[in-house]
Amino acid sequence: MASYLVSSKYKDYLDQLGINGERVFRKSGIPLKIEPRGLNINREQFVKFMTVISEESTDEMILLYSKVEDHSMFIPPIFAGLCASNGKECFERISEYKELIGPFILKIENLENEISLEFMFDDEVKTPLPRFTQIAEMLMMINFIRTGTGKPIIPQKIESSYEYSQVLIDYIGIKPVKSKDCKIYFSLSDVEEPFITENNIMWNYLEPELKKRKEEMEMDKSFAAKIRTMLFEVIPSGNGNIETVARELALSPRTIQRKLSEEKTTFMQQLNHTRELMAKNYLLNNEISSEEVAYLIGYSDVYAFMRAFRQWTGFTINQYRKKREIKV
Repeated sequence: MASYLVSSKYKDYLDQLGINGERVFRKSGIPLKIEPRGLNINREQFVKFMTVISEESTDEMILLYSKVEDHSMFIPPIFAGLCASNGKECFERISEYKELIGPFILKIENLENEISLEFMFDDEVKTPLPRFTQIAEMLMMINFIRTGTGKPIIPQKIESSYEYSQVLIDYIGIKPVKSKDCKIYFSLSDVEEPFITENNIMWNYLEPELKKRKEEMEMDKSFAAKIRTMLFEVIPSGNGNIETVARELALSPRTIQRKLSEEKTTFMQQLNHTRELMAKNYLLNNEISSEEVAYLIGYSDVYAFMRAFRQWTGFTINQYRKKREIKV
């Protein structure tokens, strides 16, 4: 089952927007005290979380939340959108990696002279998007293209199942049309306008990590994949052990070992596999030293990491970096 990370800073972020973060967490059944790495919640919990935020927020708060240029939390899929060359590429990137943020689908349709973006949950029963979520998604797309181009672009049309207040209409520039769908339309000329925020260097760094996380979610539904997903979260905090993973998954270490054994693998094999993937990704950035990579993947001894890396790949770190045509 897919899970979604609630940052340990999210409650404080809601407070900054004027939304009572403590009340939102309590009503959603999410603990107030979250470990630094955050808390994984399931799809049902995520939908409830968004519903409660809708109940506790005003339209002015939604406007603040949707301003991507002022976002105080670094969210890779969102930042990747601003690294795009134009609005069309920005929306395509967000659509591809939307599921890393939550159980969403962003459907893009290319029409004759415009492009439409449709938002929905990824379930078959078509669960309605809460008001906060629907309006915030619309506003974020507008803010992406306005921030990226530096121009006050106005969408061609918005279809929404919710009424928009005058403060939202004034900000958007048009009045939404009442509809059962959640769609926003932009002219092709606007989405092809070059982004002044384009950053190929940052995109080259972000893309491998985003693709890896997406592949883990979409292609491998095994229990081992679930363990690796959790390890990606806990290893950087120095807690890459079976006890921590067992606690996060509400399972016993023995149950984890048994389930992995059924898939003909072990926890140690999954730990090493995850460390290898993380190390290879970090080593793409030649500004990160071997000592720093060792620390990031849970090794206190750089030489132990170097020996392990050679066992995993057959290469020394220097050889691997040269092989990848990255200057050491």
